Amino acid sequence: MPVAKYKPLYLIGLLLALASCERPSPPATTEAGKAVFHLTSYLQGQRQKLEADKPMVLKSVATQGREPEVVETMDVDWEDELAVFEEADLSRPSMQEYYTRQEQQLEDGSVAIAYTKREDAEPQVHFLRLVLGPDGKLRQLNASLQDKNIIFFSRRTIELHADPRTGDISGYSVLGVQKMIFGDSLRYEVKANL
Repeated sequence: MPVAKYKPLYLIGLLLALASCERPSPPATTEAGKAVFHLTSYLQGQRQKLEADKPMVLKSVATQGREPEVVETMDVDWEDELAVFEEADLSRPSMQEYYTRQEQQLEDGSVAIAYTKREDAEPQVHFLRLVLGPDGKLRQLNASLQDKNIIFFSRRTIELHADPRTGDISGYSVLGVQKMIFGDSLRYEVKANL
């Protein structure tokens, strides 16, 4: 019998053997081998829950030189409202090289994880601090974001709080300044409590 006749079967068998040895990809980790909190996944889950529950939100918006406008509403565009917090997600492995990571155990059993940008890096997120409960649920997020190019500058300090029992968002704030090259700077502050 000619060997060429069985060559396709041999190649198929070899490919199947190689595929069965393939390892599943591990979860994103830092250089220290610690798992990274997936902020985008958390926020997408929260958005779906908030859109379904429609909680009453007390929201205050203030711009420079004006009195804060306070409104109580259930009509909130959660995708737009939470977008700024998604910008702070550092769970992509390619982002890890731009930051130093410090972890601190807190007295109540929570863990505070701080990411600080390296001096030679210019990412959008300059600082991120997450507080995770002993159960791994988010309790608090603090971050500083900055965008800068030839015509536009923006800096935002964001904070998000979650219920320690459920991990669901209970409030957030955004404090920012933005400036166009030929315009005045605009300062603004948004606060919301659920």
